[in-house]
Amino acid sequence: MIFLKLFLSFFKVGLLGFGGGLAIVRLIYDSIQPFLDMSREMFANIVAISQITPGPLAVNTATYVGFEAAGIGGSLAATFGVILPAFIIVSIVVRTMQKFKDSKFVKGAMTGIRPAVMGLIASAAATLVPPSLAGEGRLGSSLIGALADTPIDVIAVIIMLVTVVLMAKFKKSPFIVLIVMGCIGAVLGA
Repeated sequence: MIFLKLFLSFFKVGLLGFGGGLAIVRLIYDSIQPFLDMSREMFANIVAISQITPGPLAVNTATYVGFEAAGIGGSLAATFGVILPAFIIVSIVVRTMQKFKDSKFVKGAMTGIRPAVMGLIASAAATLVPPSLAGEGRLGSSLIGALADTPIDVIAVIIMLVTVVLMAKFKKSPFIVLIVMGCIGAVLGA
């Protein structure tokens, strides 16, 4: 029964998870709660790990949650559940997209979907930012003395801002930025 529940829960994520990646973080978080009572901080860690491992966020998260909830069978059920809707939808869209590519209705729908995806990404930020910047432990707490008692991790904020600048202004590779920032976190968190 757990396998079917995992499959259906992640099928819903795959079916309703428009925008993919960070746009569906909140949907994933809400969907895993029946299986694992997971804090936002633990979920933020899973998202971070999913971002630096090969494969889409939803698939990596489904695989992890399925495994934690019901072992290898749960991992397979959740992973298959999250990928099946995309396979079905893409198969249908590919067949019909050429026919409707000039439709004003389709162009209008795409124009309306873009700001909605930005809203979904903002929702992901609202879910992930608090535990990332004010979660357990402080990076470099011995370096910043009195600031270590503040609710905000100053070093984590600096890492986030530097990452934004590296990505937006200098167009650095996300993989390299994640590795470098992970190494900085490892050194400062030790």
